[in-house]
Amino acid sequence: MQPVIKNAYAESSETPSQMNELFEYTRSFRRYPKGFRALHLRFSVLDRLHKQPHHRRSIATAFNKLIGSKEGKLFWQKNFDLFFVCKNCSHTQLEIVKLEALRTVEDSPILKQLIEQGRDDELCDWYDLGIEYTAFYNLVEKLFKHSKQPDNIDEEDTPSLQNLMANLDPENEEAVPATNNKERIVEKPQSSVDYEKPKTVANYDHIVPKNVNPAMGPMQLDKLERNILTMDMFALHSEQNICVILDKQAPQVVFTKKYISLTEVNNSILPNYDISGDKWLFQRLTKTFDKKLMQALIDYDGFPEQVLSININVSTILTKEFDKFIAKQKNLSDHPLVLEITLFDIISDLNEYYKAYDKIHKLGCKICICKMDIQSLYILNRELMNVDFLKIRWNKIYQSSVSQLDKNRVIDAIKSQGKMRVVLSDCDSRDALDFGNSVGIVMYQGFEVDKLQGIKR
Repeated sequence: MQPVIKNAYAESSETPSQMNELFEYTRSFRRYPKGFRALHLRFSVLDRLHKQPHHRRSIATAFNKLIGSKEGKLFWQKNFDLFFVCKNCSHTQLEIVKLEALRTVEDSPILKQLIEQGRDDELCDWYDLGIEYTAFYNLVEKLFKHSKQPDNIDEEDTPSLQNLMANLDPENEEAVPATNNKERIVEKPQSSVDYEKPKTVANYDHIVPKNVNPAMGPMQLDKLERNILTMDMFALHSEQNICVILDKQAPQVVFTKKYISLTEVNNSILPNYDISGDKWLFQRLTKTFDKKLMQALIDYDGFPEQVLSININVSTILTKEFDKFIAKQKNLSDHPLVLEITLFDIISDLNEYYKAYDKIHKLGCKICICKMDIQSLYILNRELMNVDFLKIRWNKIYQSSVSQLDKNRVIDAIKSQGKMRVVLSDCDSRDALDFGNSVGIVMYQGFEVDKLQGIKR
């Protein structure tokens, strides 16, 4: 890991406010914004314990590799949000440093919950300044003007995320220390017209949910792995069909996915803990799931008549257990096997992925990158990554958060990637199918698809 570069844009030990520098820098390339990209990370949602000076230093270090090579500049807000602006840098390179930055505060309970729900991308906004300069400039200008307001503004007028949450939850009054000991005294109005209207604050409940189970730790992981290795997990297996759905025609099965129900494992073996709350421990746990799933499919002859799809880690593909499984699969099925690998797993170690790819290619298996968000679809080149399918995880916020510009990009990407190469998964409502249809997706997976097939869950 490289040391933090000491310059005007690197993190300092004091609470920084660099909106003035960001505003001036953004103005400096307003005539020629092509090639510039910007990243806005909302670390302000973190709890106070994860906004310490050493966290800023660690986060800043994650961006160091792009500061020199890609003319990168890092800017902090007082609320712990940050902006990173760079030039001639690919989205993938930015995605990697973003993940490294998130990793430095991965033990934050708020971040763990967002990652567990697959909503960590809500913490980040991306800007291709060659085409989105105006929107980015307007945001920076607004924040710059706000930063110039007097520092003696009453605390209630500029509430932090924690204060807002305390106000929203009367039972949580002691959860956040008071920031202003002075009581606001409001005289009784003399008339029914001249009175102070109650302030309206934003509702942050959808970002930070209540009653969150603690994330699984190393001791819980050890207990869970020991139980999994000795138990028959066939009862915890589930399957879903990936189907083509056109207009109002009946779903046509393309391939069948076999997987271990994480909810059942969580509830039966480790209740009161969130097994996917810690991304890195969960990544290790899934390797154990890989072995149990492969063994169960062999022991119970669980290969479907259609093409089989399973989740798997890159490191598992390079094991002897995988070799034995493939040998058995080829004897029991004439169809190629589809291996679903997360994008996070791939970019964590690209060298290991390409070793696994060479092995997969020789075995005649297919690769599907799963758990992607909708924006990744027009950024990631399927053929460049040497994969056969891309699987997008449905999120109901797409209905309101995906702009028409993004929709057009998705439509173009699907035409380029191929309609029979893109799957919309986790479809839990008709809204998911309607959204997919609006952008040209024809392959779906989820409980809504099960319902259309007459399958009860």
